[in-house]
Amino acid sequence: MNAVFTSRPATAADYDAYVRLFPELGTPDPTLSPEVWTAELLPHTLMLEQGGAVVGYAYVMALKGTGYVRHVVVAPEARGRGAGRALMRASAERFRAAGCARWCLNVKVDNTRAISLYASVGMEKLYESTAMRLGWDVVSRLPGEEGITARTIEPHEDAALEAAFRMPDGLIATNRARAGWVLLRLVDAAWPEEARVGLACFNPAFPGSFPFCVARPTLARPMLEAVRPYARPEDDVTNVVVEDDAATKRALVEAGAIVRMELLNMAGPIPERV
Repeated sequence: MNAVFTSRPATAADYDAYVRLFPELGTPDPTLSPEVWTAELLPHTLMLEQGGAVVGYAYVMALKGTGYVRHVVVAPEARGRGAGRALMRASAERFRAAGCARWCLNVKVDNTRAISLYASVGMEKLYESTAMRLGWDVVSRLPGEEGITARTIEPHEDAALEAAFRMPDGLIATNRARAGWVLLRLVDAAWPEEARVGLACFNPAFPGSFPFCVARPTLARPMLEAVRPYARPEDDVTNVVVEDDAATKRALVEAGAIVRMELLNMAGPIPERV
């Protein structure tokens, strides 16, 4: 029998619970500082309680019509009792209230229990992604192209770029609102009006780019070269997530990038009952 869980919006007092639970996500990413967590995650986080104790959280973002589930984390002692479904139910309620009809997420390819849960609430596997880390020295070993320049993404370009790279509507604007993030796009001199060339949303504090999209592998080098000036001087590595692009993944690995995680992207309509 499933246990009784209650959900609520996170408060600043939940930071310690986040620190305790975040490692259960099983990613190599660092735990955020109180300042970054408060600014970036707190407004979008739901806490799950059982008997007054926090046993999980979901970090979710409502985009334009699509709910993006970023984290679903359950404490070991609460697993197998419906906690994950309770978090998805609370997420669905928040998304519906924001006008979202669909939702999406990324999940590690070997997390079979989570994949089964997400499939049971209407999500389907769409494509695979790879989280990678590379030293800046890797960039010089990548093939490149002539006639490619980079510039800041302007708000009026968001919709065309999101459509070109099959991104959820509103994702670029959401990243633009984050303090310190840098949003860049590539422009091909031969086809200056073409949207599908390359883009990166770079967070120097991470450091890394997500999304990181290029139309072909030879554009990964100019995209990374465009990002490099915004990196902190002390960072000799950066991270990227390559989505549904086996050729660019292969080019990066051959140049020396390291695979950190293999992911599945799943999406679907938000069901009436979760």
